[in-house]
Formats: sequence, structure tokens, C-alpha cells
Amino acid sequence: MKTEFNVPKPVNRRFVLSIISFFLFFTACPSDNGSTTTKTPLILISMDGFRWDYFNKTETTNFDELIQSGSKANALIPVFPTKTFPNHISIVTGRYPENHGIIANRMYDPVFDESYYIGEGSAPVRDGKWYDSEPIWVTAEKQGQKAMTMFWPASEAEIMGIRPSEYFVYDGSVSHNDRIDQILKWLDYPAEERPTFISTYFSHTDSYGHQYGPDSDEILKAIGEMDRTIGRLIFGLKVRGLFDKVNIVLVSDHGMASVHLDSIIYLDDYINMDDVYMVDWTPIGSISPLNNVDEIYSKLKNVHPNMSVYKKGEAPERYHYRNHRRIQPVTAVAREHWSISTHEYIATDDHAEGFNGATHGYDPAYKSMRGIFVGHGPAFKSGFSGPGITNVHLYEMMCSILGLNPAKNDGSLDSSRVFLIN
Repeated sequence: MKTEFNVPKPVNRRFVLSIISFFLFFTACPSDNGSTTTKTPLILISMDGFRWDYFNKTETTNFDELIQSGSKANALIPVFPTKTFPNHISIVTGRYPENHGIIANRMYDPVFDESYYIGEGSAPVRDGKWYDSEPIWVTAEKQGQKAMTMFWPASEAEIMGIRPSEYFVYDGSVSHNDRIDQILKWLDYPAEERPTFISTYFSHTDSYGHQYGPDSDEILKAIGEMDRTIGRLIFGLKVRGLFDKVNIVLVSDHGMASVHLDSIIYLDDYINMDDVYMVDWTPIGSISPLNNVDEIYSKLKNVHPNMSVYKKGEAPERYHYRNHRRIQPVTAVAREHWSISTHEYIATDDHAEGFNGATHGYDPAYKSMRGIFVGHGPAFKSGFSGPGITNVHLYEMMCSILGLNPAKNDGSLDSSRVFLIN
């Protein structure tokens, strides 16, 4: 039976286990021999908006410990668009957005005649019909392993008829400590109940990055909080004798680039906004003309040096953003640091304030959009620094570590093997 939690149950906050429970854990967890109950657990952790260079901005003692005794990529390269849900789903399915179906945080499906949007309480997020590809927790459950998710975008949805054995419906008010403690609680389960795949998610650095920018004093404090949170996990694993016995994969979905009120492209300078329906706005404008597609396209193409405009099917091939039915007839893509809006929207003071912080969604080729990848544990090389890697390759890597047969995907184990011992 699958177990859903809306609010975490009280967790044991004592990190030092008794000698008896410690003994029982290890007698029930021998080395990996292919049995469901003896697989080495893999913990997948996302820190939303944690840019590739954040490790170097302030002291990060706990991150440094993971990195120094594990493997680190120069960057985790996101997929287009560099938004939260498209990239989180790419990480766990190994597919580009045009193949897994989540092509934006907000989108319209002409077959369903419904809109998808993210946020706490979102009904579409929990509706499995939106997801076209198999996430790793489904792969694990289908092959007899247990998956448990202390948050991950879409992990509360029933996808392909399957949910994790235990999962939490996203609630941003759940503390960082409680999220970590839930992971440790799952690791304390008896062998026959213990998950092999565990995930958790933090939005902290994304929230602070949006509000204050990637070079602010506030983001330094946010990085410090995430370092402290990882320290809690490391300590909990060490007192259980598990720090070197479980695999940790630490990632982020994208980076962050500063934006300013003096760098806005006003669509209403070029088209009548009554002639279009804006499915999504900035920095990727998803535009559905109400009448003549060619007319809207011709009016927007080449009108601003900091905005590229594409008809459906004509975006650069490297975007992998051409074929899905949820891609709208016209797509506008702002250059780094630029935003897309209208004069009417900006005239509202509360709205204008949002264009003075930072955002993401831009071309993945921009260095500012890149995230992090760190691997630690028995599957990963120690003290290894490797090249940047595109996030679609992580699904194959995690399947290999867990001994799973991967579903169809766009990644390649050869692209991530450099970080692994075998």
C-alpha cells in the first residue's frame, strides 16, 4: 500500500542511535547482492536555484566535506527552458521537456483544454496525465524497490499508475530540519521496509536568489543555511555509520541571473495584446495568437535586439523545444538579464518590484543558468572534479547505481560514468 503524508509525522530528533538498533541495522543490511532489501540507498537532494559558483561565494564546510570525499562536476547544465519543473522532471526521467511533457512551469494543453501551473495545492501537478515519461521512483517501484520522497516536483502524482511507497504532498512550511530528519527516519526502517531511492527538495536559495540576486549578502546567508542543512544530514549519517555507505546525489535545477527595471522588452510596443493569449511570460514568452500566427510572428521577429522569436518547430535544435503539443505557435526568448512584459503590467508598483531581483529560464548556454552536481558514497570516485554534465544524463546514472533497468530516455551512462568508480 502506498502511503501519502500531507504533513510530516513527528520524527525522532535524537541522532545517536542505541547500540542495539545500530547492530540490527547492519545485520539486516549486508552488502548489495541484487536483493531488494540489500541495495545501497541513494539519496537525491535538490537545492532549487543553487548556482554553480555558490560553493565559492562563502564558507561551506559541510558541502566541502561532500565534495572533497566525493565527485563534483564543474556544473550541471540545465535543459531549456531553465525553469524549475522542466528541469526537475528531466533529472528524474532523463528526457528533454518536449519528450516528458513539462515544457514550462505554466502551460496549456489543447487536447485537455486545461492549463498546468505549479505551486502548493496545484491540482494539475498531482494529476499524472500531464507526465509523458517515467521518473526514477516509478522505475524503482516497478522493479521491486521502494522509493520514498520527502518532496520532489511531481512526486505526489500518480504517474503511469504508480506512486512512491511513501511520499509527502509539497508543503513549503515544513522546516529544513524536518525534511532531513524524515530521510534519516526512513533509513532507520527495518531492512524489508527500507527504501532504496529517497528524494528531498529545498527552495531556499531560489527564493532568496529571486528576491535579492545571486551576488547579494542575502544569498550568502541562504547558502550558509543550506550548508548547515547538509551538515545535519552528514551528522545523522555518521552516527549511524552510514556516511560512506549510502550514495548522495546533490543537484540543482538551474542558476540565476540578475534583472533590472531598465532591461524590459515591452510586447505592447509591437503588438496589440488583445490579439494574443499569453500562456507564459518571462523570460520565455509563450504566445498563442488568437487569429493570424504569421502576423504576430512577423510583428515580433527582429524588433528587439535582446529578444529572439521562433515559430513552433523552428527553435534551435539544441533547445529540444519543437515538437510537443504544449509548445505554443510563437515563442519569445529574452537574452540574459532581460525580461518580457507590458507597460500596463509594469505600471503597477507591486509588479514592477519583481523586475529588480533575479530570474532564470534563459538559454542553458549562459553560464549563469548552470547548477550543481555532487556525488558522494560507494558508487562515486573520491576527490574527483569532472566536466560539466547535462542533467538528462543523471537518470541513467542513478538507475545504474540502483541496479535498475532504465526506461526510454535521452541520456547516456557514458556521459556520467566519469564520476563513478565502476
